[in-house]
Amino acid sequence: MSIVCKNCGNVFEGKYCNNCGQAAATHSINTSFLIHDLQHGLMHVDGGMFYSARELFRRPGYAIRDYIEGKRIKHYKPLSMLIVLATFYGLLYHALHINLFNKLDDNLFEYDEINEWIAHRFPYITLVLLPVMSFSSFLIFKKQGYNFSEHLILNSFYSTQKLWVRLITLPLLLLTDSPEILIQWLVLADIALMFWCYAQFFSKLPKLKVLLLTFIAALVNLIVVSVLLCVVLLFLMKDN
Repeated sequence: MSIVCKNCGNVFEGKYCNNCGQAAATHSINTSFLIHDLQHGLMHVDGGMFYSARELFRRPGYAIRDYIEGKRIKHYKPLSMLIVLATFYGLLYHALHINLFNKLDDNLFEYDEINEWIAHRFPYITLVLLPVMSFSSFLIFKKQGYNFSEHLILNSFYSTQKLWVRLITLPLLLLTDSPEILIQWLVLADIALMFWCYAQFFSKLPKLKVLLLTFIAALVNLIVVSVLLCVVLLFLMKDN
C-alpha cells in the first residue's frame, strides 16, 4: 500500500519514508504525545533546535501548523526545547547578575530577593505559564478546531521564539541604564510575535480579527502574570 509522507510528500511503501526517514504513522497531538515528547526530548539532544529556531523566525505559524499536522522529523521537540532554553536563560540571568529591580528603592519589598527568586525558578515559571497561555488561546480560538494539547504545542513554539529574542537581547540588559524601558519594548515585541504566530497559524481568519483576538489573549496573559507576581510578593513578604 502506497503512503504519502507527511513530512516531504514522497510516495513510498513500508514503515518509514525512503526519502527523509520519517515514520509512516505520526501520532496525534494529545496528552500521551506530550508526555512522550518530554521523556524523549530530555534524554536525546539532536540538531533540530536551530532548524526549529530558523523556522520560527521565517514562517512561525505555518511551521507550527506543519508540525501539528505531521511534519516533525527536522524539529526539536517543542516542550523539551522550551525547557532547555528557559533553563539556559535562567542560568545566564543569574550568572550575569542581572537585576531588573535595581532602580526600585522603596522599603516595601526585598527586590533583590524577588529577582533571585525569579532567576532560580525561571524554567518552572515558564512551564506554569504555558498551560495558562494555552488555555486562553484555546478558549479564544476554540472555533478553529484545535484541541488543548495542540494549543500547548502552538504556545510552546511561541514561548521558545520569545526566549530566543530574550537571549539575543540579554547583553542589552547589561549595557543599558534603563532596563525598565527595554523590558517595555520586549513586551511589545512579545505581542508582535504572538500576532505573527497566530496570524499564520489561524490563516483562515481575517488578519484584523486575529489581531483583536491576539490582543485579548495577551491581555489575559498579562493579568494572570500580574496576579501570580502578587502571590509571589505576598509569599516572600510572609517569609520575611
